[in-house]
Amino acid sequence: MTAPAWPVTLPKFFTATSYDEGGADNVLRSETSIGPAKTRRRTTANVWGQSGQMVMSYSEYGDFLAFVRDSISDGAKAFTFPDRLGGSDLLVRLKEPHKATLDGNSWVVSFSLEVLP
Repeated sequence: MTAPAWPVTLPKFFTATSYDEGGADNVLRSETSIGPAKTRRRTTANVWGQSGQMVMSYSEYGDFLAFVRDSISDGAKAFTFPDRLGGSDLLVRLKEPHKATLDGNSWVVSFSLEVLP
């Protein structure tokens, strides 16, 4: 089954000033009685996060709400999302419910994604 795609009617990227990215927590560390700690990679397929804000019109925000509700079951399903660096679309899932504030005639929508392997 193919994952739903991020709607083409929505912005493709988080605003530059709000974008935040975190690496995968993928190292196991064991302290030793003498010398440096032992470390090893936890897994070869780990998730990492990205978050930020998008500015949307009323129409775009409606499309976003419909996508979250209908296409990805309130965030339970994974979907493809544009790669900020221009590579292939990323397989992602919402980490938590979005937050939105009204700013004049626009919605400022904040959400966090976990990028899946």
